[in-house]
Amino acid sequence: MKVIDQCPDPVELNELIQYELSEADTDRVTQHLQDCTTCQEKLQTIASGDLPIEDLVQGMNAENPLRDSALWPAIDGLSREIRSQPTIDLDGGSQSPTDAGPTHAAPPSSLPDDLSFLEPSDDPAYRGKLQHFQIARVIGRGGMGVVLEGFDTHLHRSVAIKVLNSQFQANDLARQRFCREGRAAAAISHEHVVPMYQVAKANEGEIAYLVMQLIEGETLENRLRGGQPLPPIDVARIAMQTAAGLSAAHKREMVHRDIKPANIMIEAETNRVKLTDFGLARTADDVKLTKTGMVTGTPLYMSPEQSLGENADERSDLFSLGAVMYEMATGMAPFQAPSALGVMQRIVNHTPEPPHKVNPAIKRPLSDLIMSLLEKSPADRPESAAEVATALASIVSEYGPISPLQVPSIAASEVKKLSGSYRRGERRWAIAAWVTAAVAIMVAIASFVIMRPDLGDDFPSVVLPDNPGTVWASDFSPGGSTLAAAVEDGSVRIWDGASQTLQKSFNAHRGVVWSVAYHPTRPMLMTSGDDATIKLWDTDDYEVIREWKAAGSVRGVAFSPDGNRVVAGDRDGGLHVYDIDTGEEVRSVTTPGTILGVDYSHDGKLIASVGHDKVLRLFDAETLVERQSMSGHDGTIYNVRFAPKGPLVATVGWNKNVRVWNSETGKEILNLAGSEGDVWSVSFCSDASHLITGEQMGAARVWDLATGNPVSTLRGHSSAVYDVAMNPASHQIATSSRDGTVRIWDMSRVAD
Repeated sequence: MKVIDQCPDPVELNELIQYELSEADTDRVTQHLQDCTTCQEKLQTIASGDLPIEDLVQGMNAENPLRDSALWPAIDGLSREIRSQPTIDLDGGSQSPTDAGPTHAAPPSSLPDDLSFLEPSDDPAYRGKLQHFQIARVIGRGGMGVVLEGFDTHLHRSVAIKVLNSQFQANDLARQRFCREGRAAAAISHEHVVPMYQVAKANEGEIAYLVMQLIEGETLENRLRGGQPLPPIDVARIAMQTAAGLSAAHKREMVHRDIKPANIMIEAETNRVKLTDFGLARTADDVKLTKTGMVTGTPLYMSPEQSLGENADERSDLFSLGAVMYEMATGMAPFQAPSALGVMQRIVNHTPEPPHKVNPAIKRPLSDLIMSLLEKSPADRPESAAEVATALASIVSEYGPISPLQVPSIAASEVKKLSGSYRRGERRWAIAAWVTAAVAIMVAIASFVIMRPDLGDDFPSVVLPDNPGTVWASDFSPGGSTLAAAVEDGSVRIWDGASQTLQKSFNAHRGVVWSVAYHPTRPMLMTSGDDATIKLWDTDDYEVIREWKAAGSVRGVAFSPDGNRVVAGDRDGGLHVYDIDTGEEVRSVTTPGTILGVDYSHDGKLIASVGHDKVLRLFDAETLVERQSMSGHDGTIYNVRFAPKGPLVATVGWNKNVRVWNSETGKEILNLAGSEGDVWSVSFCSDASHLITGEQMGAARVWDLATGNPVSTLRGHSSAVYDVAMNPASHQIATSSRDGTVRIWDMSRVAD
C-alpha cells in the first residue's frame, strides 16, 4: 500500500472512478484527494474524458494568459489527446467521443444486453423477471444503471426499472449513490416529476434497483433533434411545467444539477412535462460522496459555477433551464462551440444574442425571462423556480385558455420576491409588471379575507393525505361512509372518512385516473382514465365487471339516475352511452373539440357535455340528438353539473367563469363573479339552493343562488381544487386537490 502523501497514479484514479478500488484504497485515495488539488484536476480529466477540467477554465476567474502564451498550445494538445482516446463508459466498454453536445441514447435494439441478474420468467413473452416484476425489454442505459420496462404483477401496471450496473453492485460507494438517487426522487411528489415508486434490493441484497413510473412519450431532446425552434407557446408551456417540477425539488432543498433536454420527458397523450433522472441530485447542503469536487452536469447546459467546480444551488438549475429554453426558442444551444473547452469558456465569458433577435416569433417578455435566467452571477437570476413558473404561466395565458394539465402546481407561499437583475433594467419591464400584479392580487386577496370573517378555513374539516400525486376527482359512496379518490399515478384509493384511514388502494388505469363515481344503488364504482378506458368495479372485491374503450382519454363520466346507463366523453369529442347490464354501446355522437365534462339531468332525459369548444350542449338522452347549445364562456369549460331538481345546470371554466343556465329555455340565469382564478369543478347542494365550486388558488366557494353571492370560502389546500363532491348522507363536501390531499368539510352550519 502506498504512503498517504504520495499521489495516486492515473490507473488508481481510473479505478476509483470505476469503483474498482478496494475499500481501504478507496478511503486512502479519497482522503488524499481532499487536500491535493493537482489530483483533483487529474481525476476530473479522467472522469470526464472530453469534458474540460478546472485547470483549463480556472483562469477565467482571473486575468487570462496572453494569446501567445505556451499555455494555449498545451491545452489544445491535451484536448486533442483526450479526444483521441476512448472515453470511459460507465455502463461498461468504451465509446469514441464525438462532440461536446448532449449524448443520445441508442435505440433499444443496439443496447448492451447484460441481463444475467434476471431470473427466468414463466411467461415466454418476457425476457425474465426481477422479484415480482416481469421484464419486457431494455429501454436504455445511462449513468450508473440500465433501465428496463417491467410489469408489476402485484399492482398490475407497467413500470420503468433502473438497475444498478453489475460492475458497481458490489461497491458500497456506488450502491450508496444509487440508492440515494432513489430516495431523492421518491421524496418529491409532483405531477411534473417522474414518480419513484420503490427503492429495493433483490437476490439477497446483491441487486439494487429503483421502480418508477413508465412514461409513454418522448424526450425534449428528441423533439429538438431537427434543430428548429419550437412554437413560442410550447417554449413557455414546457419551461413552465419544468420550473414547477424544479420548485418541488428545491422545496426539499434538492438541486437537480443536470437539467437538459434528455431529462425532460413529454407525455404522448397529454403533452405534459415530466422531469426525470435525479441521478445527480443532492441535498443542497450535502457533502459530495466522493469528496473530490468533480464537476457534474452536461456541458451545454452547465451553469458558470458548475463549470468552475464551485457550489451549485437552486439557481444553478435555473441557469440550465434558461439554456434549455434558449435552445427551444432559437433551435440552437446558447453556448455551442467545437469542443467542450470552448463550451465552458463561452458559458463563463459569452452572452448570447437575445432569443427575440434570433427568432422574431419570440416576444420580448419570454426573451427577457430567458436572458435573466442566463445571468452569469446567481444573484442576478430569478430567486426561485416557483417565481419562474408563475411568470411563465402569465406568458402562457397570453396565448389563450390554460388547461388543467398546463397550469403549474405552485403554492402562492412558495413564490419568492424578485431579486437581482431580474428586477432591474428596462428589458424586464413585462415580467416585472406581471409579478408586481401577482403580488398585488395576493395582497388584495389576503386583505379581502381579513375584512371578511365569513371567508376562510373556518369549517371543521378532516384531511386524507399522502395520495401519490394530484387527486383529480373524488366521490362519496351512497351511504356516505367511504370516499373514493382518483389519483394521478393511475391508482384509486378508498378512504374511510370518519376514521381517516385508507381501506384499499388499487391500480385502475395506465396513466392518470380522471374521474371516479359510485353507482347510485348497486355496489359498483366507475372510473375513467388517460388510457381511454371506462371501467366498472365491484366494490366488494374491486374486480373489473365491465370495461369500455373510447377513442381517446376519457375525462368525464356519469351514471344515469336509474343507474342503468353510463355516459362518457373523450378527448376526440366522442360522446358515448353504454348499457351497464349488456355492456353494449347504445349511442354515440361526435362533438367539436375535447369533451371535459358530462352529466345526466335529474330526470334522466338530458345529457350535458362541455369542453374546449366553449359551448354547453344538451342532448336527448335516448337519441343523442342535440336539443340546446348555450354560449357565453370566453374559454374552455371544465365541468358541468345539473341541479338535483328543477331545470338549472351549472358550468365552470377558464378565466373565473361560473355560469348557471335554464336547461328548458337555454337562457343564462346567473354569471357569478368573485372567483380567484380558473374554476375547475362544480356541484349543487341537495336542495339546489347553493352551488359549490373548486378554484385554481386552492379554495372551494359556496354560492347562494338566491342572491348570486358567495356565502363561504373553504381554504386549506395549497394548490388548485379540481373536484368538489357532495356527501348524499350528510352535510359534507369533499374537495380534491393538486396538492395530493382530499379534505372533507362539515357544512352543517351553512345548512342550518
